[in-house]
Amino acid sequence: MKSFKTLALSTIIILASSNAMANPIVTSGNYISKASHTILYTDHVSTKQAAYKQALTQLNTLDNSSPAELKKILKVTSQNINLDDQSYITVQETMNMQGQIQYTGLIHANYHYLEHTSN
Repeated sequence: MKSFKTLALSTIIILASSNAMANPIVTSGNYISKASHTILYTDHVSTKQAAYKQALTQLNTLDNSSPAELKKILKVTSQNINLDDQSYITVQETMNMQGQIQYTGLIHANYHYLEHTSN
């Protein structure tokens, strides 16, 4: 019975700490970990497939970018920026004033970075 209580307590501790590890807050050196999200748009194209292809290409480019390149693309002031695995793409359908259907790829970029605090 004692080993069951120990196992149950260990399981609860592990489950409770896993959420804390998923989004750690770094306080050493006056920095804090921040998470953010932005949407980037591709050019208008005439087919859904072309819009998905453009968006996927841009997402792959972001994924392979250095932190300095991500800083420039995502307009973040921090040097320590990383794209999260939860980033994804969608396609938006619109009609222009001439009645033509257009498709735009949307890159939903989720990222995290370190921000300097003034403390």
